[in-house]
Amino acid sequence: MNPSNTYALVIGINQYQCPDYSVLEAAVNDADAVDTYLRTTLNVPKENVINIRNAQASRQGILNSFQRLEKITAPAQQPCIIIFYAGHGARTEKPPQWLDWATDSDFVEMLCPCDIGIELEDGEGVVEGIPDRTVCYLLNQLSTLRGNNITLILDCCCSAGLNRGGGTYTPRSILNPPRLSGKADPRVVITGDMAKQDESTTTRGMKPSAGFGGKFQDSHVLLAACGRERFAFENEGRGLFTTALLSTFTNINLRTTTYTSLMDRLKMPKWQTPHCEGSYMDRLLFDRGGIRSDASLIPGKRYKNETNELVVSLDAGMAQGVTLGELFSIHESNLLDTGSNINPSIGILSATTVDSFSTLLDHPKGHRKFKIPRNFYARRIDWRNDPPKVYCRERAWLESVFPPNSAMQQIHIVNSPADAALVLELEGERVYIERNDPVLEEYLPKRLPHSLRRDSPRDIQNIIKAWQHFNYHLHRRGKNEFAQVRMELQYLEQIDPDDDEEPENYRPTGQNLLAREPSEIQVPDADVDKPVGMTLYNDSDIPIYPYLFYFDPNELTIIPWFTAPHGAGSGEVDAPLAPQSKFAVGYANGAASPWQFCFEDERVRDIGFFKLFLSGSPANFACIAQDESPFKRIGTATRGPGGTGSEAQVGELEKLDKYSWGVKAATIIQIRE
Repeated sequence: MNPSNTYALVIGINQYQCPDYSVLEAAVNDADAVDTYLRTTLNVPKENVINIRNAQASRQGILNSFQRLEKITAPAQQPCIIIFYAGHGARTEKPPQWLDWATDSDFVEMLCPCDIGIELEDGEGVVEGIPDRTVCYLLNQLSTLRGNNITLILDCCCSAGLNRGGGTYTPRSILNPPRLSGKADPRVVITGDMAKQDESTTTRGMKPSAGFGGKFQDSHVLLAACGRERFAFENEGRGLFTTALLSTFTNINLRTTTYTSLMDRLKMPKWQTPHCEGSYMDRLLFDRGGIRSDASLIPGKRYKNETNELVVSLDAGMAQGVTLGELFSIHESNLLDTGSNINPSIGILSATTVDSFSTLLDHPKGHRKFKIPRNFYARRIDWRNDPPKVYCRERAWLESVFPPNSAMQQIHIVNSPADAALVLELEGERVYIERNDPVLEEYLPKRLPHSLRRDSPRDIQNIIKAWQHFNYHLHRRGKNEFAQVRMELQYLEQIDPDDDEEPENYRPTGQNLLAREPSEIQVPDADVDKPVGMTLYNDSDIPIYPYLFYFDPNELTIIPWFTAPHGAGSGEVDAPLAPQSKFAVGYANGAASPWQFCFEDERVRDIGFFKLFLSGSPANFACIAQDESPFKRIGTATRGPGGTGSEAQVGELEKLDKYSWGVKAATIIQIRE
């Protein structure tokens, strides 16, 4: 990051003017500590930091400060923007006027300015909190003008929940805030000089969000002190989250730490679990460019358990396809291994115990022992689940690419193309790969769209490995059926597209596109918008964690559409799909953008697959993602990807618990209109 191109808004509130609400002791201290870190450790110029405390942080003062931030960043090119808030948070009922804002509950979250609950000058009500959708509007506006290198850090309670209670720990929460009228912030209106806008710029409207992670996860990364159903605490003059965060910042290298690896290293008590959300959690901290994290690297930890035994644990298990005895390459970083950044292996470990969502590792026989870091990352190098059957007329050449008994890559060489899943054809100096897949052949050419150099065995190995990863996760089934969970896909329409007073929003329209399997989708020309959104329904009595991916067999990509939040520590993480609820993906309160199918060649038919991985506990399904085509990594041109729903009659429903996991799939046949 460039200090002179870094800007910040730092808010801290101890003193609340309404006598109904308690004062805090540590929020201002936290804000001061963040300001000190920015200016002394990161060397951010003083004039780049907006500080407001206590009485300055009124409702209007906070809104005006967002506009000041927009103003001082105007000369900057793609600035880094950090917004920090410490104070009370609250949760209140959604106003009845927000009927078109679909949420997974009847509540909204909000920040509490210092004057919340104070009677307005005109006597018409009291000062309200700043709801999450207003914050997201401001962030979206800022992102449109200044880019999406924005980090939002909230050390407050985002909703009322169970209080740990006791001791000297103080929760940062108002339990009885004034109800939102629904009239505030139809669009954010700023008073005084701050209302003067640059007429040469335009902003887009806000798509509402559930919580501060927000509909526009593309606009910012959120670091939140706790989940929606928990409290953020302060103790002995400091907030637990801010203290842990700054301590971790000072002990890591910002140039090699991503948001996800930051959360892996954050030390927090079990009863307060920080959350990280956003489309760019794989970025380096405060850096929109440069290297990103590699989703295939699975986080792990070395620690001592309750009986003082050394444990080496991996955040993946049977649900992710790990098998007993599987070998893993261990790395100190989760960054992509590129030409400019080398992420070497420090050793090999093997799976000794495999549970639903975790695996115990140890040094395998025949490999050297090494010191295992407290935090590490593991890459799968030893796929033993149904190795691909491969055929090539020139068997000797194929065996030179995949030496027999190689520990690094397993394939099964067959003697007939009819017995093979993949056929390698040599034509001069090029290698072409053909797949034998009856499901795909009706819609796609047998031959993959890119050729490889015959003298590049590493490239060929990587493509076969990527196909193996794609094919395995496409076809595998889950442990549980999750009959109580269903998904529906619908086209989206904009609500009041001509109403400039209301934030932009979408709602589903028409029939469930997943009513049949396979489903058929009409795809318009590339310049015509026809977005779709997904609705997930949970009719069970347990909270469920959904992880939704789109599998594109053209480029062998597995693109995440929605994944549950990333938590720090060992406490509970918010379950997006609460019992007896529904959750929107791609519209309204769903934390993802709408999906758009498109054709980028002359074909009139295509095929893809949605797969929904479900679990009764937080799980690391991010390691399934393959969001960049393997062909792109080796420098070949790629086709760009476009950005069962019926209720079956079932018998006795299975009992789900926190160890349950399963998979639901939908085949999407795309037909050009």
